[in-house]
Amino acid sequence: MPTDHLESGGWERAHESVDTVFRLPAMRVRGSTVQYEDERTRGALATATDGTLDESTRFFAGTRLTFEPPLPPGTTAVMVAPTLKSEARRTFANRLRERGLVDVERDGSQKLLVGNRRRATVTKFTAVNPLDDWDRQLPLACWVAVWTDTDYATVVTGGHPTVVLASHLGLDTTDETLRRSGESYREEFFTLLRGVE
Repeated sequence: MPTDHLESGGWERAHESVDTVFRLPAMRVRGSTVQYEDERTRGALATATDGTLDESTRFFAGTRLTFEPPLPPGTTAVMVAPTLKSEARRTFANRLRERGLVDVERDGSQKLLVGNRRRATVTKFTAVNPLDDWDRQLPLACWVAVWTDTDYATVVTGGHPTVVLASHLGLDTTDETLRRSGESYREEFFTLLRGVE
């Protein structure tokens, strides 16, 4: 993970886990995950709303996938990549819903070069954070990127608002943290994605 960039950008490590992500015929796919939350923006939102809106609006996570039992001799992770990509997208959409997001819809895919010159498939989902106790909903762009190496695969996920928080939420603030555009959030996600090795 590009930890220096994350830490300087106000991100904090929020969760780490190792578990079975999904099962394929004759094997389990295990994931070691690290998730970050944008605490700088969360704090700015809490301050601007006198504590009534205190939740994360952006996340970034990376998972290294390994196989149990190991892939048979002569088999590489590239050979199971189509199944991994499909399962990763399905699992990601389900986890977005588990986070309380609604209207989760797939919105296209693209190929992109990432760390170590790997070619990743990046899929975009749109979703809405209903912001309970507020009269506005927050539209989000959510991303899942998958690429493979010989013995493992990598999945990177992220989500961010597609709007300027201050204006969308009607906040009277000059805090530049809350005045970033959706495009700025998108650019940062792709910078972080390219920094994962």
